[in-house]
Amino acid sequence: MTEIIRNVRGMRDLLDRESRKKLSIETEARQLALNYGYQEINTPIVEYSSVFNKSLGQFSDIVTKEMYNFKDEKGRSLTLRPEATASIARAIVSNGLLGSEEYRIPLKFFLFGPMFRYERPQKGRYRQFYQINFEFFGKPSPECDVELISLAFNFLKKIKSDTYLKINSLGDAKSRTRYKNELINYLKKFKKDLSSDSITRLDKNPLRILDSKEKGDLEIVKKAPKMFDHLSIDSNEYYKEVKSLLKSLNIKFEEDSNLVRGLDYYKETVFEFKTDKLGEQQDTILGGGRYSGLVKMFGGNDLDGAGWAAGIDRLIDTSPLIQPLNPKISIVYDEKYKNQAFKLANKLRNYKKMNGNIEIVYEGSISKQIKKASKLGSKNIIIVENNEEIKISGKGKKEKQNILITDINQIVKKLNAD
Repeated sequence: MTEIIRNVRGMRDLLDRESRKKLSIETEARQLALNYGYQEINTPIVEYSSVFNKSLGQFSDIVTKEMYNFKDEKGRSLTLRPEATASIARAIVSNGLLGSEEYRIPLKFFLFGPMFRYERPQKGRYRQFYQINFEFFGKPSPECDVELISLAFNFLKKIKSDTYLKINSLGDAKSRTRYKNELINYLKKFKKDLSSDSITRLDKNPLRILDSKEKGDLEIVKKAPKMFDHLSIDSNEYYKEVKSLLKSLNIKFEEDSNLVRGLDYYKETVFEFKTDKLGEQQDTILGGGRYSGLVKMFGGNDLDGAGWAAGIDRLIDTSPLIQPLNPKISIVYDEKYKNQAFKLANKLRNYKKMNGNIEIVYEGSISKQIKKASKLGSKNIIIVENNEEIKISGKGKKEKQNILITDINQIVKKLNAD
């Protein structure tokens, strides 16, 4: 017996229904991108490993545990793209977009595509997953941050994804350094009670402990110092303006002092849209914030950035939006008039105003073809049994309407009307 070869663990097939949902979600995102003045970019799914080792932080979970790394034939270390922000920043520099005539600051990009992380698969989390990214490169401002949050809010509203917004401020570099020191001093008192991952993070990436899902860590973190209390005067004013603008747009939010995001490059505003539909472990649908240093890291100017990414797989599971199927229309024919049937199918499939999925039923007599067309759920059946005219039979209707085979306008009008 031939062995069945299955898909790689954590990498799923998107069949018709999921693919139509994905298309609907991306269509709405693309329209909003154009409305907000974003340009599309597509970066390779394979990058030099240094692109992510540099940008994500050598102690981040992605770099230490989750990247798909491999060597090419010349021994160069390559990585399957685990996220898109670093790739877009790299593309800005390597394509010479800074100071070009065609591209002016601020640079605003969006991207759809697959990402790869070696994580334990579960509902809403896959090793190959799909993301929508929006990235803004320019002068840092609360207005920019709020515009990105409003874009995300309007996008989730359009696809009818039920979410709620959480925000926080990570402050500037001085604020974070001051806060990290106080947080480490607090957590060291409970070192023996922390999870093994949090003990590892204590000296390398202590802010990530605030985002732990372990019950013991959660209890310890409840009484930890709050970032709110350690913001510099400038960062505090920045954060106040973000909240004020969100309120003016009637975008409800909840402040969460433990919201840190997982990467080293974030600063100031961070945010996440969450859902109750996928369980506590995978409750984030969309997240992002302000960051700095990425463009400079790849050899460009010291240009700030802000952006967000949404997991399309999770949106597929939580959004009711789905691209509708075109009504199925079947063509059946007498063997003598096969050429006419195929010519008619070709004309209909290429007719701009045709709203239907044209199928030709090949096997058997006309009566057998009609039975098969009915089983396929055809809205209309076109019967070709002479040179000059066709018959159109509507679903659930016994009468057939005769139309000249050359009168494409009339045929389309009848098919679209039924």
